[in-house]
Amino acid sequence: MPYHEIKMRDRKRYNYIVHTIRDDNKWKKVRKYIGEGHLSEEKIKKELQNFDKLLVKTNYLTEEQKDFIEIIRLRFFNYLKKGGKVISGKFNEWFFTELTYNSNAIEGSTANKRETSMIINDGVAPKNISLREIYEAKNHKKALEYLLSYQGDINEWLIKRLHWVLMEDIDEKRGKYRKVPVFILGSDVELPNHGDIPKLMKDLIVWYKQNKNLHPLELAALLSMKFVSVHPFTDGNGRVCRLLMNYILKKNNYPEINIYVKDRNNYLRAVRAANDGKYDQIIDFLVRTLKKNYGFLKNE
Repeated sequence: MPYHEIKMRDRKRYNYIVHTIRDDNKWKKVRKYIGEGHLSEEKIKKELQNFDKLLVKTNYLTEEQKDFIEIIRLRFFNYLKKGGKVISGKFNEWFFTELTYNSNAIEGSTANKRETSMIINDGVAPKNISLREIYEAKNHKKALEYLLSYQGDINEWLIKRLHWVLMEDIDEKRGKYRKVPVFILGSDVELPNHGDIPKLMKDLIVWYKQNKNLHPLELAALLSMKFVSVHPFTDGNGRVCRLLMNYILKKNNYPEINIYVKDRNNYLRAVRAANDGKYDQIIDFLVRTLKKNYGFLKNE
């Protein structure tokens, strides 16, 4: 039976719903963070009734990391709820700019954050920024806006659609799987043969459907890493990978993650490890990045 548990940290009261489950002949506790301070009996009762939704499988996240993610999730949505539509709209504009700048910069764009904002928020083309980089910025924001209104699930159609939007005016074969071999500059990773792409992508969607019971952050991380290891497009794979990751988080009511270009080397190191089937590094990297992203949130 789930029960209410209180943890004290730095003289602050943290509330959890806890359930003990048996996993591979071992007992373990699954926790859901439900708030700080003194909670009403009605809220605790409601959380106990809804707890079954949290009984998800985790392979890589520690209990401490799961607790931290739940704290960030609750604080983030409380922040948006208190701020209303105005704060939510301003946050999206700011965060979309951050995501667009960093995701494109990771792939080599020279447009800085201010120039990116000029392109996607003001409709101004800065000097010394190539036409391709202008399209990359505009298209990335269009992709984010598309996902904001999209209500469906992850499937091949969505993946191709995202690539089609991202590569507008850049790649005439946008939205189509590659028909040629590709290589990653500076890496000895061997990518799949282009003839295997259709089957590998179908397998990827099957894997996703079979693993929806994973914790949303694990599901988002693993799906995005498995996608990028297939590398189904000639260009734009990294950007599609991060969009898919964030859509899974958003769909499951978790805050999105902005991977900073300053952390590019650590990120790519974690991606390379994931290509070899070692996912611990990317999970740890994303949890630490989540902490950096939402450090502005205060205790309620």
